[in-house]
Amino acid sequence: MPLETWIMQGSWAFLDDYPSDAFIDKMEEAGARHLAIGAPFPVDPDPGHYGGGIAGCPVPAAVADRKAQIDAFLAAAGRRSIHIYAYGANPHMSGDKAVYDQLPSKQVLHADGSRHGVASYWGACCNGSEFLPYYLGRVRDIHAAYPQVEGFLNDGPEFGYEIAFDFMADNLNLFGCFGSCCAARSRQLACDFAAFERAALDLHGWFHAIAAPDVERVLDHPADAAAGLAAAAGNEEIAAWLRFKQDAVVSHIERLCAGVKAVDPRLQMGVGSRLPAFTPLTGYDLTRLAPAADFLLPKIYLWMGGVDGLYGTVYRWVRTLREWNPGIGEEMLFRLVYGLFGFELPGARSLLELRRHVEPRFADSIELTYLGAPFPADFFSGVVAAQVRAMIDQVGEPSRVRPWLHTHHGGRALPPDEIDRTLTAAAAAGIETYLNYNPIEPGNWEVAVKHGRKEE
Repeated sequence: MPLETWIMQGSWAFLDDYPSDAFIDKMEEAGARHLAIGAPFPVDPDPGHYGGGIAGCPVPAAVADRKAQIDAFLAAAGRRSIHIYAYGANPHMSGDKAVYDQLPSKQVLHADGSRHGVASYWGACCNGSEFLPYYLGRVRDIHAAYPQVEGFLNDGPEFGYEIAFDFMADNLNLFGCFGSCCAARSRQLACDFAAFERAALDLHGWFHAIAAPDVERVLDHPADAAAGLAAAAGNEEIAAWLRFKQDAVVSHIERLCAGVKAVDPRLQMGVGSRLPAFTPLTGYDLTRLAPAADFLLPKIYLWMGGVDGLYGTVYRWVRTLREWNPGIGEEMLFRLVYGLFGFELPGARSLLELRRHVEPRFADSIELTYLGAPFPADFFSGVVAAQVRAMIDQVGEPSRVRPWLHTHHGGRALPPDEIDRTLTAAAAAGIETYLNYNPIEPGNWEVAVKHGRKEE
């Protein structure tokens, strides 16, 4: 089935490759009428738009220098009835590290009870009191200067779903956040934060001392990570801690979406998330978020190696648990991880099998490679299709599920054939639209044109 295709560009650099009308012509080849810009807009901050202690940040010089070029493109897009959305309002896209570092960062809890802050462009916590006023100020700035922008795409902050420490500066670590920002939010939600800390420490201990009966207890709760981990580690507060993460994210997104609508009720708000397999850990409960957002953008990120990809996540979980539990066989650890996430990779019951899908020297790297065995066909028709059906079931309306599709964040890039298989499986599972964040290269673009819904 042809899909309504949205395009996202991660920076304004595409304007160097295409004159304005030529890029719009390119979009129309795939039937795309919506463009999201993943970069700051050339807007000087208005301190009156900000309600907290951070009154905006300067426009990055590389963006400011393009203002005339950007304005000319947006004028051409308006003449051609292209709908413009902004991703660049997200605080982590400000381009000013000194300003972003004023936002409270997530604090990661270690097994010995110590903690450290996440020093990263992605490290801010959604529960920090300055985060939302700063974010909404950026929304107001863009809306005032560029009223043709029809909506915004949100991406994070999120709680982590990885257990490997020091991976990507612990941006995605499961054991965050245990900072004062989350302690304050827990009090607002009448939660026992000290009990959450004890639960997290118990989970740390269990991860380092897994026994075979524990695995069976996880498998008694298929695809329910909260219940499975609580049962296996013997502490029900683990489930409560993960529910707190969901409550905190839902509260943040509800307030964000309400704030955007207060700027202008016509503005659309799209909310990104991980795949349904991972959202029980990140806090992004699609069923609870659906009433607040105009549409949801679960990320269909599949690659092996790198950051964020489904294959790579399974690999890192099993590899880390194997390091912590050398007496437990890999096959049992794969059963555990598959039970937690609610899917099974075809034919993959060993780390060696997963390493086939990436050039070996990149298996434990975040660097980009194009080498590695392709994923099996039944991965797309099975796992990918099931994840798409889950996101549609959780949101309730296929037209409001717009999966975010990308080829890589390092690791083994998906070639055009696998992008084609992904979209074929997703369309068969019921999606009607998607956000194409793939590089506009000949092979990738051929796939976009093949699956795009053209005007009659």
